[in-house]
Amino acid sequence: MNNIIIGIVARDEEINKTKYQAITKNNLKYLHNKCNYIGILNYDNKTNINTDILNICDGIIFQGGSNIYEYHFDILKYAIERKIPVLGICMGHQIIGLYSNNQKEEDLVKVNNHYTLTNTHKININKNSILYNLFGKQINVNSRHLYKLEKVTKPFIISAYSDDNTIEAIEFIDKDHFILGVQWHPEDMTDMNCLYDTFINEIKRRKNKIIN
Repeated sequence: MNNIIIGIVARDEEINKTKYQAITKNNLKYLHNKCNYIGILNYDNKTNINTDILNICDGIIFQGGSNIYEYHFDILKYAIERKIPVLGICMGHQIIGLYSNNQKEEDLVKVNNHYTLTNTHKININKNSILYNLFGKQINVNSRHLYKLEKVTKPFIISAYSDDNTIEAIEFIDKDHFILGVQWHPEDMTDMNCLYDTFINEIKRRKNKIIN
């Protein structure tokens, strides 16, 4: 197992009228035996981020979910300022995009025909991107979101989009930063090892550079 720690930002769930902060099991399957991981739990929008926990994270994953809070942006800001690699999934992707525009959840745009439990759709990937190196110019992904980003502001770039021009992936990659957001749910697909492995390898590379 690699000597790295990934923090996974928990999401709101309610089961039998009991509220939980949850981490999806499918995300863990792509991390199992590759790193250590911890859950970052923030129970409401008034909770200050725990920098003691964030300080031990070598990378951070923002999961999918349905409620975006101010502390999500605080965690992302902390990660960017300290050059901690970030992977954003669905809502996590939206958090990254909204942060780039200094926007809030209400600035997301309603999208039609992008929420289904069974169908997939094609996305087009821009050449000058991490995703292109992994998947080529097109892949099929699942569709499980009701909202989309309207735009992305530099230094973030759009790295993939669907045929109806929905932003499907964004990146901020340079020698110091690795921030990648995808609108789909890679954890629920069977062929996404390369995405998680790239994230983990970038963490290892950047951590080794700091140590050396």
